[in-house]
Amino acid sequence: MHAWRVVLIGIGCEYAYPNLAPAITFRPMPRTKPVFVLLTAALALAAGCAKPPPPPPPPPPAEVAFVLPTVKTVDKTIETTGLLRAEDNVQLRARVRGFVAIKHKQGGERVRAGDLVITIDRRPFEAAVASAKAELEQRKAQLDLAEVTLKRVSEAFKANAVSPFEVDKAKAERDASLAAVDLAAAGLRQADLDLEFTEVRSPINGRLGVNVIEQGQLVGAADATLLATVVNDAVVYATYQLNEREVLETRRENQNRRPGEDGRPNLVVLAGLMNEQGYPHVGEFARADTGVDPDTGTVTIEARFKNDDGTLLPGSFVRIRALVGEEQGMLVPDISVGADQRGRFVYVVAKNDQGQEVTRRIDVVAGPRVGDMRRLLPGEDGKLPISPTDRVVASGVQRARPEQPVKAVPEQAKDAKAQPAAGTQPAPGA
Repeated sequence: MHAWRVVLIGIGCEYAYPNLAPAITFRPMPRTKPVFVLLTAALALAAGCAKPPPPPPPPPPAEVAFVLPTVKTVDKTIETTGLLRAEDNVQLRARVRGFVAIKHKQGGERVRAGDLVITIDRRPFEAAVASAKAELEQRKAQLDLAEVTLKRVSEAFKANAVSPFEVDKAKAERDASLAAVDLAAAGLRQADLDLEFTEVRSPINGRLGVNVIEQGQLVGAADATLLATVVNDAVVYATYQLNEREVLETRRENQNRRPGEDGRPNLVVLAGLMNEQGYPHVGEFARADTGVDPDTGTVTIEARFKNDDGTLLPGSFVRIRALVGEEQGMLVPDISVGADQRGRFVYVVAKNDQGQEVTRRIDVVAGPRVGDMRRLLPGEDGKLPISPTDRVVASGVQRARPEQPVKAVPEQAKDAKAQPAAGTQPAPGA
């Protein structure tokens, strides 16, 4: 066996390839191809002789900005969801049987108390009134006759011309006629009421709901047909439930007195629709149920809201925030509170032997927002996850990694660095 050796002059590399002679087959080829093959092999071997590049330097520590938690007096609130209902919701139903003659108002229109909404065909009821009046007049005439008869029989009895039985009979006929007059008068009043019921009027101010009753339709045949619905949404109520513990704690703090009953103003209740940010609607506590529902363990409460512009639609779900007092609270920037599969957390800047790093504080109970801040509530152990001296990461939360070095600066210093000084102008071309 022979060993083939390739020497690259000027490069300083030497590669030996033993036992290659039997594997090499020489073939006739043009003169130019061996030169090209040798040059390619020389370049490949030269590249293999180069030294590997040094590893890249480690990335600099991530820069984060921190703030100290804010401790101040905040509103003590209870948050839940509720359902809106109108102050007045009246169903207009047919009180007599007949055909719809005129629709004076259409669904969605505003109406005032006393406005005519629907008229049922009045002609049968006008005839009934006329018949009842004639019946009453007939009964009155019979009563007059009975009165005259009784008078004459009484005079004849004094002259011993008739027996006492005739006097008693005349009195009975007079009393029967009097009762018939009363019965006919009641029938006339009923006929007048039926005629009045043919004009369906709105009893309240409000807006008509969409109805499907059309002109010529028979109503009141089998039951009191629903003709229209009038909703007064100038004032709406939000109905919501609070659990027994929240209610008992609130009552204990207020000496078990209901707001508004002892001279104190009613509690403020805020509301927000599902497409609104925050709680822009301000209302007040209106009423509460008499006790705790044993099936749900909650107390039903209603809050009153003015709704002059009609923004609050009855039947809508709303977010409720009830202000039940004041207390000391700890606030951090809302952006500082993160969440993942393990729950909510905040990052706190800590010091170690190598410098600064962030640590993760878990089991964070996030309370309501206060502007762009978020209140932290005590956990199950009654303690807060951070202290007033902890440096909470407020910017660069996405770049921070637990137990990894960081470059931490105060949030105010970071903002000052990002903004140019007053009176300075940016460089040309910036």
